[in-house]
Amino acid sequence: MSITFGKPRFVDEDEEPKGDGNSLPKFLVHFRRPDDYRGEFGFDWIRDEYIYPIVKVAIDNNGNPINQLKPLCKDIQKLKNEYLKDTEHFSPYGIRYYPAWLSIFPFTTTKEFSYGSRMHKNGVNLNLEIEEIDAITLEDIKIVFKSTNDFLKITPSEITASEIISSPKKTKNIGGVSKNYYILKKKVNIKCIKGALDKHEQIKVFAERGDLKQQVGKLVVYKNNVIPKAEIVVVNVIKDPSNKAKLRNDYQFLFKYQSFNQALIRAEVVVDTSFNLLEIPDDTDPDKYKLYNTPLLGASEIRNIILRLYEKYGKYKPVGNIDSNNNKRTYLFYTDINSGGTNGISFLNRMNNVWGNYCVIFNSGLNSERTAIHECGHSLSLPHIFQEGGLSEHVFYQGYTDNYMDYDWKKVSAPDSSDNDFKGKMYSFFKWQWEIMRRDRSLIFNY
Repeated sequence: MSITFGKPRFVDEDEEPKGDGNSLPKFLVHFRRPDDYRGEFGFDWIRDEYIYPIVKVAIDNNGNPINQLKPLCKDIQKLKNEYLKDTEHFSPYGIRYYPAWLSIFPFTTTKEFSYGSRMHKNGVNLNLEIEEIDAITLEDIKIVFKSTNDFLKITPSEITASEIISSPKKTKNIGGVSKNYYILKKKVNIKCIKGALDKHEQIKVFAERGDLKQQVGKLVVYKNNVIPKAEIVVVNVIKDPSNKAKLRNDYQFLFKYQSFNQALIRAEVVVDTSFNLLEIPDDTDPDKYKLYNTPLLGASEIRNIILRLYEKYGKYKPVGNIDSNNNKRTYLFYTDINSGGTNGISFLNRMNNVWGNYCVIFNSGLNSERTAIHECGHSLSLPHIFQEGGLSEHVFYQGYTDNYMDYDWKKVSAPDSSDNDFKGKMYSFFKWQWEIMRRDRSLIFNY
């Protein structure tokens, strides 16, 4: 917390700062992820390309050619409103400010909060993006950070304008308007210690010079007083014992530290087991027979057969059905079976739009860093972000984002590359996806 002596005068958002030689240039401060982000914490904001026509979209989600610069989100105002939900609104200089959102685990003793974690003990480092409206030329301006909760700490508590203008100035074109900005990499550290946040809190940013003071930015920190647990049962479905499937060695790390932690979900593999189909005692079982004797089964049919067989013969099957509301575990089946070009598959009940509590990773998806996360994301109620027809909260064009629930390829016409520009770097969940996952029927809240 910073201490300011005297009584600062707040500048009205539409007022041009005035004073006897004192003035505050107009600028905004935004919090941004570091360049080496790999999903270690939840961080979301409205990317420029989501709401401005910056990226060329070749073909839309229904296969129709576009070949135009388009905003990547199809309902811009609805997306903007998402980032204003459950937090104070403010408009510096008459400009509506859309804050970034951060989610981190509290670092606490058991007495302080029994669901704390060491995951973010050392806090998280964020970039600052300073967007000029007026040129910043005065070095004696302070940028001060103030937390709305004592458990929420930011270091340093202030920086000077000299630190900004000593870094390279950059320029970008947004919606036909050229904007100057500065990036201060990993400039601030934010942590939550000694207690949990029982509501969304804020870190407000003020520009100060003399007796002038203007709010120029903020970060919303997601409440972390409820930490649900996702228990995952991992089953190696063995069709050919001489060719057993093998998941990536780091898959448990990915679950716990680079994906569902963004939604403040404690994802834990509670069972890691094998299910050898050749050991099924009933050789006349129609599902076993079909799996071994039908050469070209589709991914959906293989998924359904594996589910039925495990519910009949599996060692760790739940009481009742895997896909029941009473089952509080997610089943991740992986197998040496190939299914054409399908890496993985989950299940959606089209009658009620409820996602299943299981998914299957096929042989071609075993080494993928994101396939298991993507499919388990479905099992935690997330549709594809390009899903039309009301399933997705916000609809994007396929293959243009770094989101786990996007595809790593986009629809294009030859000879253009179909690769998502973020392929190999798709580690994010959106803020509204955190909320959907946290409402999933399989999560455990008392443990």
